[in-house]
Amino acid sequence: MDSTAEISDDHLKAPYAERWGLLKKVMARLYIDEGRKLKEIVEIMKTEYRFYASEGQYKRQFGLWNIKRALTSKKKARISKVLETRAQQGKSSVVLHNGREVDNEKIRRHLKEEARRDIFLSSTINSGAVSIDDLFGHALQCGNRVFMNWSMPGSILRFLKSKAVEHISPAASAGTPMSGIIVTTPSTGGPSPRNPPSPGNALSPNDAPSPMTTIAQKSLKIKRAHLFVQKHHKNLLQGMNLEEQVITTEWMHQFWQFSFRTARAWGRGPKVWDSSNLNFDKFPIQHTDSLHATPNSNAASPGHQSRRESPRENPQGALTFHCPSDLCYWSIHIRSINYDAIADGASPPPAENSNLDDPEDEETWKPWNTSKTIQNFMESLADNLESNRFSNIEVRNLPIASNQIAKAAKRSPEQLFEEAFGFSIMARNLELVYSMLGEINRKRMTLHDLYPLHLASTYLNGARTCCEVFDAIVRKMTTGESSVRKLYINHLNHTVLDALMISILKAHTSCTPVMVDEAFKNEPRFAGEEVDICGRWDADSNCIRHLQATRCPTIPFTWKHMFCHTSVQAIVHCIGTLFGPHWCPDINTPSGLYLKRCPNETCGLRLQLLPLHTLVVTAFYLAWLGSEGETLFGMLACLLCLLGKGANPLKTADVSLEALLDYGGTQECTHSKLTPLELAQRAPEDIISRWPKERQLGWRVFCKILELSQKVWDPQVKPQPEILPEARFSSGEFQIIYGDFFQYTSEQSFGNGHIPMDLEKERLSGDNENESEDENEDDDALPAYCSHHETDCNYFGQNRSLATLWAAIQTELLTYRRIAVRDPWISENFQMDSVLRSLEEGEDISIALVSKGMMKPFCPCGNFHGSFDTACTYTEEACAYYFSNLEDWNRSTFLDLLEGREDL
Repeated sequence: MDSTAEISDDHLKAPYAERWGLLKKVMARLYIDEGRKLKEIVEIMKTEYRFYASEGQYKRQFGLWNIKRALTSKKKARISKVLETRAQQGKSSVVLHNGREVDNEKIRRHLKEEARRDIFLSSTINSGAVSIDDLFGHALQCGNRVFMNWSMPGSILRFLKSKAVEHISPAASAGTPMSGIIVTTPSTGGPSPRNPPSPGNALSPNDAPSPMTTIAQKSLKIKRAHLFVQKHHKNLLQGMNLEEQVITTEWMHQFWQFSFRTARAWGRGPKVWDSSNLNFDKFPIQHTDSLHATPNSNAASPGHQSRRESPRENPQGALTFHCPSDLCYWSIHIRSINYDAIADGASPPPAENSNLDDPEDEETWKPWNTSKTIQNFMESLADNLESNRFSNIEVRNLPIASNQIAKAAKRSPEQLFEEAFGFSIMARNLELVYSMLGEINRKRMTLHDLYPLHLASTYLNGARTCCEVFDAIVRKMTTGESSVRKLYINHLNHTVLDALMISILKAHTSCTPVMVDEAFKNEPRFAGEEVDICGRWDADSNCIRHLQATRCPTIPFTWKHMFCHTSVQAIVHCIGTLFGPHWCPDINTPSGLYLKRCPNETCGLRLQLLPLHTLVVTAFYLAWLGSEGETLFGMLACLLCLLGKGANPLKTADVSLEALLDYGGTQECTHSKLTPLELAQRAPEDIISRWPKERQLGWRVFCKILELSQKVWDPQVKPQPEILPEARFSSGEFQIIYGDFFQYTSEQSFGNGHIPMDLEKERLSGDNENESEDENEDDDALPAYCSHHETDCNYFGQNRSLATLWAAIQTELLTYRRIAVRDPWISENFQMDSVLRSLEEGEDISIALVSKGMMKPFCPCGNFHGSFDTACTYTEEACAYYFSNLEDWNRSTFLDLLEGREDL
């Protein structure tokens, strides 16, 4: 190159330092445009421009000028992101750096390096917790998991959180914020001089994606797999367009359905579940213009009456799904029956290859002849994830690298075990849950962000398993980091009791999630709605799958009914099981529901309720927003169960009724310390007066029970004389009706006082006439002693009404269900108006269960003498004779006492 003509006398005569600037364009052209090496530049500048400098000087000066021929790692990463975005849209790309086309091979090499790095990072599943701010939907309410969160199909998941990203970049040419970098669509004029055609860089025929696009798409899928196994699901979906969101979430929902069905049927029925018998093709998505049968989108609070009425005013006729029956199913607890096994050979087992198990008919599912282990169950989940046999969506159509997810699952046995344990709880497979609990105890495993009792409460089914799964967890998780006490409060500061209250509201009211916790402000549905506590539908039932196919994110309000006996029995059994053993958590632990703050900026007090206050608010919502026929009988059962386990009705909490009911507008402090009774008494009368009469009646009984319990707990309240039992009943009649009360009170007045903890001991040993009254001053303290149940305490004191009501409620739950649609929800043996009249007049409870001697003797604690487990009383333990109406065996499930439970 002869460039001497370019050198002027000014260039040659200029000082050396200035000549750098004068020759900058020449040097940049040689270094950037022509790609010369520094050694070549030294010779060219010396020969043609009479400029003398070393390689080090050129390197330093190019750095000062920010002239860089190679792309920095930061720029490469940003280029990769743009290329992946364009590949997501199916666009080919070319990268220009300072006006020159960048070698595609360098970009492809960088994409491959990124993919390898992401594969390494996503080699295992993240075991750590994710910030609550990054959780949504099922994950927000049940804890962030990898596979357990996808209980809703892709067609409606976008209704559960933010708006879908419809597009990433509409332009064919995308300018980037990087200096000198442009990513654009390549011209069709043929190969460029910088990138001549080659086998690795050939033009794509027939609109096939270019090698660059293919690598970018693969890299993007691997990055998404990394986000998935690291539990960053919110970021994952936000980086997808709408179509990709739907495909990904639908695929994960299919895996959720497969895992749920496999867990529920494990040990019986078909041994293989895949796309052929999971029937995903039978529930195609119906694209509707609007959501039907869902609560009004404004139903964020009951502060406005329209929010109460909107669910019932919503039209229902446009839906095509199958509505479930309004009649409940139920479970009946029975004792184990010992019998002699049939001699070997007398009855051969069915053939191993029998094909009589109909996947569509659970009644045909037979127990497996060969047992399968926990490891077999986990392997089934991992193998199907790898083979994709569970899905009707082809792997090549997935916008995520499913093979990397499968590999991460297999490399994370502990996390996979937790996922399998979670599915076992949700599917309520008791044998599988027991086996996994044994493994947890044997290996002393620590559960990561998994709260088994909250999950069991969320997927409670009173008709099929009642409290059995809940009971298994309580009895097995007694000590250590995975004990009931350690896991009593979850990541949302909700207690297990809170989770049970949510189960009541979601199943029997039109309440929306934000009404119980402001953390749910973007959640239009509760987790676990796909399982009915009364057994009328399950997560894999046809009616639910039809509903989801119509893109309805919530259960229609018309599907729900009142807080029925099946549901009540399951809830109170769980409460009794939870707070029965000596390793139980503190029943008076503050609640995490209905949490508010004082609006006064100078105050800002955290208004946190206690359990009984939470129960009062839940009862109020049930009466206000409950289903037709609601009587609050179930809330009376919950209240007496909690009181019987030691919930303190005298404890106060800072409460603002205005904040609870969302009566905003004031910045003043409106809170005060209230007992549960005071909170109930301050409920707005203008709302209560509009309730149906049966709800008003139930509310008055509820408040009266709180009042009586306060008198039992308050040592300042003197026992009020009452008419002795003998004045109304004969000695024999009273013994039958009231059991031990007769023994305890025949020689003393019986009022609203207390039974001394050592009263039975005194009764047996006789009174010590020399004992001073001062030595017995502490005898009035609660809890009192119960002679028939050594592990249980008496928190009802000497209040015969509370004990009688609790015994009567247990008997009602054991003996009555609504058989036909026109039948009443409560039997004629338990009349609410008679209960209220008895309580208000201070008389003995005058309902048929008591007056007709239908119950066996019970203790002052309200539990029956012969009760083996006071948390779960059997019919024969409570009833003086048989009068149950639960003979519809098609709707009954008999729950046998599991072998070994007596020793737990």
